[in-house]
Amino acid sequence: MGLSGCASLMNTTAGLIGRIPAPATVDGLDYTAIRDLGALEGSCENLRQAHDTERYVPRRTLEELWLPACRRRIEEARRFNQEMARLVEQAYQAEQAHQRALAEQRAEERRVREAMEAARRDAEERQQANAEEENQARLRERLADAHILQVLDDLPDQPLAFSLGQPSERSMKNFLACLEVGYPNQGYQVERDGGDLTVTALQADMLRGDVDIRAHFVNVWDTWMLESLSVAEMTADTPRDRFMLAQNLMAGPCYGIDELLRRPAADDDGQSG
Repeated sequence: MGLSGCASLMNTTAGLIGRIPAPATVDGLDYTAIRDLGALEGSCENLRQAHDTERYVPRRTLEELWLPACRRRIEEARRFNQEMARLVEQAYQAEQAHQRALAEQRAEERRVREAMEAARRDAEERQQANAEEENQARLRERLADAHILQVLDDLPDQPLAFSLGQPSERSMKNFLACLEVGYPNQGYQVERDGGDLTVTALQADMLRGDVDIRAHFVNVWDTWMLESLSVAEMTADTPRDRFMLAQNLMAGPCYGIDELLRRPAADDDGQSG
């Protein structure tokens, strides 16, 4: 090797004295991880460039400037990311709490609505029950005040029968009182001959107009057997026809509450249905 070659080698060696290569990692992170952390800038970027180009860096610059500054940048990025993660988690927990509060509020509102609806239905049912009781009480009062009860006051109030030996649960007077309440009339014509009784409700108010309703009874076996029932020109004189016509007439004023009316009416007079 000539003198010129030796001089070049000495110059190159002299240039490398005091220089070292940039490390492949800083604080345990390679430069890709530092980039992902968001810290690959400034001193960290200088280190990456020196490492990628295999450039030697003065030891003092590397150890006193670039590496400490890059480590601080990494630590700042870590703290920033941790704080952001904490804020994100805090926001998430706050949103979860908000959603739970909304769900609880909606559940409470639904419970209140359901309770109010139940209370409303209960009030309506009580009001309806009270109205039905009032209607039934008024009907009982009207039945008790029926004029026919005064007209037939001296007759025993025995069970009504539609055929011989088959007493019904309704008494004869209750039957006539129901007719009076359902079809108000202009008075009565009563014909009595021993055990025979004919009661005519004069000009009873019906949908077809004012008509007479006539019922003929026979007192037999402690019952008042209905032998015939007439409404205007229509007469029912067989047991089946008498029963059907009587039930149709009762459907208006006494329908649906017979069970409530039968026993008090029977108990008042000492009869059983």
